[in-house]
Amino acid sequence: MSLKCSDPRDGYQALHQDTHSDEEDFKDLPRRGKRNQTLYVWLLAITIVCTVLDFSMILWDRFLRVDPRCALASDELELLPFQNPYLNLEVLYKDSDFRSSTHDPIINNVPVLAQVSNREPQKILPVFQRYKPVGQDIAPIYERRLIVTREIESIAQFRVLDFGMENCSLSLTVPPRNSTGDLLSTDLSDSVILDVWSLPARHKLDLYNLSWAKLPRPRVHIGHMNASYGKTHQMPSFKCKSQSYQTFAVSCSSPGCLVNVTGKDMGPSGLYMYQSQTI
Repeated sequence: MSLKCSDPRDGYQALHQDTHSDEEDFKDLPRRGKRNQTLYVWLLAITIVCTVLDFSMILWDRFLRVDPRCALASDELELLPFQNPYLNLEVLYKDSDFRSSTHDPIINNVPVLAQVSNREPQKILPVFQRYKPVGQDIAPIYERRLIVTREIESIAQFRVLDFGMENCSLSLTVPPRNSTGDLLSTDLSDSVILDVWSLPARHKLDLYNLSWAKLPRPRVHIGHMNASYGKTHQMPSFKCKSQSYQTFAVSCSSPGCLVNVTGKDMGPSGLYMYQSQTI
């Protein structure tokens, strides 16, 4: 009996060699390479564009961007009207069934009083300002100094506060002689008659850069104020629209007059404006 050895390769079947597929893959290589190259080009272009935009924004921010503080100080923005914050309140108060509450008069103080010289029309006088020490620093003291002579006038600009408090009256309060350093004098007595003028300024004035020549015109004489120690003089009231500007010039009427009165804090002191209820 003879043994017969089987060929180990008999249990395997040769794989089919797809020569056609290999040829197709080989032919497709250039096309796929071209697509990859196009993708790389687009990625490079996007990277370059983003880099240019980044550098442009840095350049604009560092050198070309307008400082907001300069923009806010521009004359064009000062001419823009204030938007009414009291929307539809006038409609509410026109309702006959609506009962309004009663409010006491309010005191409206100016941020600063400016002075101008009628003898030197182009000269800009510095605004009076005192300071107090706060630790190792100093802080401004809120004071409004009314200075009036034959050559110097004081300019006050009020912005009318609050809806429905639109009845205004310019007022002047001077402390008693023995309790103040304020000065009042004329060639006749220590009671000074002042002229009050209304200026047609409907927008905010730059009181830190003001001269006689820059004052709005024409001015209208609206009355007198009697400045006396220990007394308050209140001028006749007038209608004043909420958010509007009311601008006044105060000058001497008495011969040889000198007025140096300082308004302090937020109370009725120096030159200020009363606002009373109209609704």
